[in-house]
Amino acid sequence: MSFRHDEHRFRWGTARGTLREVLGSALGVRPAEVSFSYGGHGKPGIAGSPLRFNLSHSDGLALIVLGRVEVGADVDLPRVRRSDDIARRFYTPGENARLFALDTPARTDAFFRLWCCKEAFLKCTGEGLSRSTRSYEIELREGSARLLWAEGTDASRYSVYPIEVDEPYRGAIVAEGHDFKILHHRWPLIHLNEP
Repeated sequence: MSFRHDEHRFRWGTARGTLREVLGSALGVRPAEVSFSYGGHGKPGIAGSPLRFNLSHSDGLALIVLGRVEVGADVDLPRVRRSDDIARRFYTPGENARLFALDTPARTDAFFRLWCCKEAFLKCTGEGLSRSTRSYEIELREGSARLLWAEGTDASRYSVYPIEVDEPYRGAIVAEGHDFKILHHRWPLIHLNEP
């Protein structure tokens, strides 16, 4: 991979090294023994294992989700951007109607929470950006979310979990199935700002 800044290269390498440590611990093997496989759109998996995982990182925070079903994760550090314009371009009419009914501070927060949920769904299905973000709709609720519909997919197969991560980050997990108990584990702190 090519990186514009050494800091980005360091964060990318640190996140992937930590992923190997987490997976090795879950599988009971050394991190170097974790063998990856890749799906049709490049989604990574673990060769010969039913364990599923997904990794997301933004700035200095990484989020890793593990499960025995397909999972997707996204974490984002909200930054000042033209979120209203982005929403109009990438969100469904229903998502925009609910979003633009909010006042500006609440709308900005909801924009990032919804973005994480939508990205986590794309990562869970393994489709990535081969699927349009307007081809499925997610509804945010107080402390939860749900997939309302998705073209070519049974939306009822998926659970959407907006999760609390370190402020000001926003995060989400999507899993294929229902009634999951989410266990949080904080891996030892690594200072990602020091290449």
